[in-house]
Amino acid sequence: MTEDRVVALLAKFSENVPSGSAFALGNALRSAPDNMFDYLITFPTKSAGITVALSIFLGGLGVDRFYVGDIGLGVAKLLFGWITFGIWYLVDIFLCYRKARKVNFERLMNAIAAPPAYAY
Repeated sequence: MTEDRVVALLAKFSENVPSGSAFALGNALRSAPDNMFDYLITFPTKSAGITVALSIFLGGLGVDRFYVGDIGLGVAKLLFGWITFGIWYLVDIFLCYRKARKVNFERLMNAIAAPPAYAY
């Protein structure tokens, strides 16, 4: 992929991936075919800000975990979160922010490594 397209994608995803992963993402984008740009520019990501808001307002119900794709932990938090007397809820406010960024990075790397057929 051309350097200007790599820079554009890195700028788009910089807020939604872990801060230390920009180098790895840039290398993966440089090795990706140029025609994947249109697919990746519209690639959906989970917002870390929305994750924090969900964690603050609906975290006791596990909605934050459902949003980032942790269905099992979301159900466990919904059913058993009350046992921890709110500690799980408070800790998850900080953990879900990083989890959303990590999930976005992993999904992007998987999409670059094995794009769907319509991406070409």
